[in-house]
Amino acid sequence: MKSVIAQLLLVLVLVAAGMVLWTVGAAEQRLASAERTLVTLRYDQAAEELETAAATNAAERLIADTTGLATEAVETRRKAAYWLGEVDEFLRNDEDPSLKMLAADASYRALRAEGGTWQSVTTRLDAIAKRYADVLREHPENEDAAYNYEFVVRLRAAVAAARRPIAPLDLDETGLTVHGHAGAPPEGSDTKKFKMIVPMRPDERMEAEQAGRGAQKIRKG
Repeated sequence: MKSVIAQLLLVLVLVAAGMVLWTVGAAEQRLASAERTLVTLRYDQAAEELETAAATNAAERLIADTTGLATEAVETRRKAAYWLGEVDEFLRNDEDPSLKMLAADASYRALRAEGGTWQSVTTRLDAIAKRYADVLREHPENEDAAYNYEFVVRLRAAVAAARRPIAPLDLDETGLTVHGHAGAPPEGSDTKKFKMIVPMRPDERMEAEQAGRGAQKIRKG
């Protein structure tokens, strides 16, 4: 009797573990799909998908909180909101530890959108650099924060040296995306002519080498 009960308990444990793993796997698939939507620049759709990516019911919410999927989904949803241009939320909650990086990014975006005198711009760039420095102190492995910190410091030095006002710039109109600016052919290049280069065959390469050589000279006498 005891062996039967033990086997039943073991079956119940395995079933419960299987349900947990299935739930985690389904949530990870939804989150991966939403992140793929984000990196393909469909920000509105990504924000909607991320609302339920980690969990769709109470049981899934509990598992998502335990495994960290909920936190990952929230962070990705915030990225989608940032690229949708909703930066005010991050500027208002810049003291939130989980928003420090996005708050620094939002501060720079607001600065470029507003522009100003070189004195005001350098002052604001000092504050933005400090934000990135705070992120690096807490997360030294954050490569994005390190790159942005160095960029802002160099930009601040360039603005201070030029001593010229900075004109407002709408980053949305520049075509800036999560991947940067879209590529384009070099200026002055002829895009109408399509040139295709085909590698030569081995026998053609041999003929080309022989073509440049003169005929063997015959010694007289």
